[in-house]
Amino acid sequence: MNPTTIRAAFVACLAFALAFGGAPATGWTQEGDWGAEKWPEKGSVDFQVSLGFGGVPIGRANHTWSHGREQYQMRLAVETTGMAASLRKLGYVQQSEGSIGKEGLQPRRFDVTQLGKTPEAALFDWEAARVSIQRGSRERRSASLAAGDQDMLSVWHQVGHAGALPDSLLVVGNKDARRTRITRLEDGSLQVPAGQFATRHFKVRSEDGRVAIDLWLALDRYMLPVRAVLDDTKSVTLVLEAISVNPGQ
Repeated sequence: MNPTTIRAAFVACLAFALAFGGAPATGWTQEGDWGAEKWPEKGSVDFQVSLGFGGVPIGRANHTWSHGREQYQMRLAVETTGMAASLRKLGYVQQSEGSIGKEGLQPRRFDVTQLGKTPEAALFDWEAARVSIQRGSRERRSASLAAGDQDMLSVWHQVGHAGALPDSLLVVGNKDARRTRITRLEDGSLQVPAGQFATRHFKVRSEDGRVAIDLWLALDRYMLPVRAVLDDTKSVTLVLEAISVNPGQ
């Protein structure tokens, strides 16, 4: 695999991550309301990143979070490893921070840093119902906000803990914002390197059809993500599978 493909694959995966992607779907509900008490105050999940199911690992990712009853912070750091790192060294970090309300997470700021790149950010102004997407200090674009809209990282936890989600929501990244539909699929049992988990499967699709994500959350581990599969428009399938799940650590 050439270095350009490796970099494109990683960045696409994190445009998800988790910017998301486009098929008709309906809103869904599950029991209960959002509450900080349902989510450990801190924790981490480590992932291996592979090309395809059973493919050669090309990297690793570390997701961490902390929160009180009213504020949260989370981070996702990804890097290439092994042969992939020798072809192209990639360091990519997403960070999200914001508040917690009765309807779930309300992002205030989403940041992305990459080795050798200008920092990028999305700044959420909920009073003005507007998000500003910036590179350095310059605004590149903006979008209107509605209740329940998320950034690319906060949506990982919002999906798992919201009592209900709208038919579509805006998922904001460091380059754009995409209208997204989320469908709840089946519950089942899933084996990943970290072990076997009872999981709930979600399908995430952007309305422009550019990205398709499947996400499995562990029912017995606070709805933490244990597998994510991305199929992008370049026929690259990336698989993130948990190698350790550490709520409370």
